[in-house]
Amino acid sequence: MSQILQRRGAPFQRPMRFEDVVEGVRSELDEVDNALLANLESDVPLIPAIGNYLARGGGKRVRPILVLLTSRLCGYEGARYITHSCVVEFIHTATLLHDDVVDSSQVRRGGPSANARWGNEASVLVGDYLFAKSLWLLAADSDPRIIQAVSNATVYLSEGEVLQLINEFNLAASEKSYLDVIYRKTAALIASCCQIGAILGKASSEREQALTEFGRNVGYAFQLVDDVLDYTAKSERLGKPVGNDLTEGNVTLPLIHLYRLAGEGEKQTIRELFLEPNGNPDGRLQIILEMMKKHGAIEYTMKQARDYAERAKAILKKFETSHHQQALLSLADYVVEREQ
Repeated sequence: MSQILQRRGAPFQRPMRFEDVVEGVRSELDEVDNALLANLESDVPLIPAIGNYLARGGGKRVRPILVLLTSRLCGYEGARYITHSCVVEFIHTATLLHDDVVDSSQVRRGGPSANARWGNEASVLVGDYLFAKSLWLLAADSDPRIIQAVSNATVYLSEGEVLQLINEFNLAASEKSYLDVIYRKTAALIASCCQIGAILGKASSEREQALTEFGRNVGYAFQLVDDVLDYTAKSERLGKPVGNDLTEGNVTLPLIHLYRLAGEGEKQTIRELFLEPNGNPDGRLQIILEMMKKHGAIEYTMKQARDYAERAKAILKKFETSHHQQALLSLADYVVEREQ
C-alpha cells in the first residue's frame, strides 16, 4: 500500500484530499491501468486502437478506487481487486461509448469522442466487446456473489439508460422518477463497486450492506453534481460542451426543480427553448441559467447532492477509524466539491 495511506500508521496532519487518496493508491492504480491495457489486447486491431485511446484518455478511476479502498477497509490484502477494477471500468467505459453514439456527442474528456474518430458502428461494437470482456473476467474469477452483484448493477444500468431515453424532453418528469433513473444508470454500479470490496474482504452481511449503501449514496451525489456541472462548468474543465443535457433533451434535476417552481409565463418560455431548440444554443442556455438562478435550481440540486454525500459519510463513520476509512470519507467529499 502507499506511503500516503500507510506511513507506518501515523495519522494525517491535515484533512486528506482526493489528490492524497489517488497518490496513496498510485501503485495499485498503475497495476489496474496495466491490466486494462493487457485485457484490451486482441488480434482485431480496432479493439485495442479504440480501447487504448479510451484507457489513456483520462478519467479519475473512481470506481476502481472504490473497489480497492472498500476491500482494504474490510481487511483484504490480495490482488483480486485488479480483476474486478477492470470489470467495473470496462462496464463504465462501454456505457460511455454507447452514450456518445446515442447522444451524437463529438467530445469526451476534452478530446474527440470515439464515435467522432472511428464512427458510430465501431463505437457500439467495441462497447459490446467491453461488456463481453467484463463477463469473461467475471467468469475467470468465478465468484458467484460478485457475479450476481455486477449482473444486477448492469441490468439496472441498462434499464436506466432506456428510462432516460423514454423521458427525453419530458418536462413533466418528477424528481422521484428522475432519482430512479440515476439510481439505475449511475448509483447502482458505484454501489456494486463497494459491495465487491466487502465481498473480497469477507465482510459480515451487515458491513456489506452498509458499504453497498455508502456506494449508492455516493453514486446519487456523483450524478447530481454532474447534472449541475453540465449547466455551470467551463467547457475546458468539463471535457465536453456545456449544456449538453439541454441540447439533448435530458431532463435532469436542475430543470425539474426550475419547471416545478416557474410561473406560467416562464413555463411557456422553458417549453419553447427546450422543446423547439432553434437559434443560438449559448443564448438558450443563458436564459435557462438565469431562471435557474432566480428559482435556486442549482443550489437545490447541490443541496441534494451534499445530503447524499453526508449520508454516505455517516454510514462510513460507523466503521473503525483507519486510513482507508478516511480515504473513503475524502472521496465522498470530492464527489461534491469537484470543479465547483
